[in-house]
Amino acid sequence: MKFFFLVTGDSKVSCKLIPIIEKALWVNKKIKDHAPYYALEMITISKMAEKLKLDILHDHLGPWSLTLYGQLKIPIIHTLHVPFKGKDRIWVYKKLNAKLVSISFAQRKPAPNLNYVANVYNGIDISSFPFNKKPKNYFIWVGELSQRKGILEVIQIAKKAKITLYIGGRIPPPQQREDHQFFKKFIEKKLNKGKIRYLGELSGKKLSFYYRNAIAFLYPLQWEEPFGLTMVESMASGTPVIAFARGSVPEVVKDRGTGFVIKPYKKRKQNFDDFISAIENISAIKRENCREWVEKNFTKEKMAKEYERVYYRILNG
Repeated sequence: MKFFFLVTGDSKVSCKLIPIIEKALWVNKKIKDHAPYYALEMITISKMAEKLKLDILHDHLGPWSLTLYGQLKIPIIHTLHVPFKGKDRIWVYKKLNAKLVSISFAQRKPAPNLNYVANVYNGIDISSFPFNKKPKNYFIWVGELSQRKGILEVIQIAKKAKITLYIGGRIPPPQQREDHQFFKKFIEKKLNKGKIRYLGELSGKKLSFYYRNAIAFLYPLQWEEPFGLTMVESMASGTPVIAFARGSVPEVVKDRGTGFVIKPYKKRKQNFDDFISAIENISAIKRENCREWVEKNFTKEKMAKEYERVYYRILNG
């Protein structure tokens, strides 16, 4: 099977790419209205699909790619990377009988009757996250410092449990008005005080270093996240996860095998008590099990093989 990658010109991939636009739109601060550029991308993709005589098109762009249904006659599959927003998008997917790939079964819950052709979990390059059996004396949280990611809750839990917490991640920019205001009001003054340490944005070797040396990854998230890649990266390093049972968490974390999945209650005290109990019992989780779980379920190789099966199944009818 031969692949062509129709991506932005600034994409970093280890193979030949075909640029559909010079730079990713979200990077270019000069562009205020993305709509005409998305339209241009769709036209370019349509022309390239015909020129290359593609048999199948795999989309990761979202609703904009639905415009290709009026231009291409080949099968199109769509990987859903974000939650469904309202009923309109669901209606259009259903109207077109779009071939959808979910990234967790939890992601399907708002629209269980759409045409899902597969569920394929995201995979990582496991070699980028070396295993460590003997952690240091701190816990870690990684993500955007926004309300839905549970940054306020993890700080409160850490203080109540009297543990050292390292925080890594992006501070929401002013353009994300609500998230930015939340950070300024509730989070900023709590960083780098007592046992709470903010590490800034982390990536590459620095990120993997802090993952593998942590006792556990704490993730009291506050929304139905379709897939939490940070949990997979942590477990690959041997670091177990303690998280609320929201979104994909029960699928990604093996309860009492690679961490603890905590049932969220309406009462905050009950949530915190259960979380702290898990922290106190984290030594019961074998770090080797965390690594093996990721090797079995969440590698880029496994993800690629599963997508390849989807392609052949659709092409063969």
